[in-house]
Amino acid sequence: TDAIARVVAERMGVELGQAVLIDNRPGAATMLGAEAVARAPKDGYTLLLGTTSTFSTNPHLYKSITYTLADFAPVALLAKTDWVLTVNNDLPVRTIREFVDYGKAHPGALNYGMMGVGSSSHFVGKMIEGATSVRMVDVPYKGSGPALTDLMGGQVQVYVDAITTSLPLARAGKVRIIGIMGDRRAAIAPEIPTFAESGYPDVVAQSWYGLFAPVGTPKAVVERLNASVQSALRSAEVTKRFASDGTLTEPGTPDGFTALVKRDADKWGRLITPLGIKLD
Repeated sequence: TDAIARVVAERMGVELGQAVLIDNRPGAATMLGAEAVARAPKDGYTLLLGTTSTFSTNPHLYKSITYTLADFAPVALLAKTDWVLTVNNDLPVRTIREFVDYGKAHPGALNYGMMGVGSSSHFVGKMIEGATSVRMVDVPYKGSGPALTDLMGGQVQVYVDAITTSLPLARAGKVRIIGIMGDRRAAIAPEIPTFAESGYPDVVAQSWYGLFAPVGTPKAVVERLNASVQSALRSAEVTKRFASDGTLTEPGTPDGFTALVKRDADKWGRLITPLGIKLD
């Protein structure tokens, strides 16, 4: 998240004629930062870098959440990353179909590394289970580093994460990516088939990152900020940087970004609510 913000912020600063400063507010699954921006002056000088967690999963998950999408004016989508299904090299599967067949033939044999109850990786795993009827054993980790270490070592056989995280290890031959959860194959790795190609069109998972202003920010200010983002995304340096690791850009309007966020929140709500998971 920080890396994406810095790449775009530098170019936005050029477009706006003033520096765009980044104030990291870690903790509480992005909720601390969201709460601070929701209460900020409505002048366009304080923005939130919101994510899938901020608006698509947190509202369905946390009892104590103090904001909603209605507290914000979506400005612009910065980037998206497709998720991928990655397996240990010793697992005898090379395709999504082989993974499903193996999982059904060996119920309970697949350990699935994820970032804890309520994390995006937890819910993506449940999405895969629901679509394929493969049941896996959840193994929680405190970060992608330990999870990937155990995936390479065989303590867990299955892991999902953004392609930006897993692809370097796959290219080094340390793990195997067998499917991507985007709506099309990735330009950076066209050899990886989508789940839709394998008969699972509902297995679509992407992380998105976008800018939000406090609701009530003048429309002209929101549009000016959006224009600076679009210029940044079209710049050669941003295009090259994002293309190098599989990060996707999708220029668009504030209204288009608002529609995306609402669709995504509805999608994840339909998956999360039946699970009955609530966090404090």
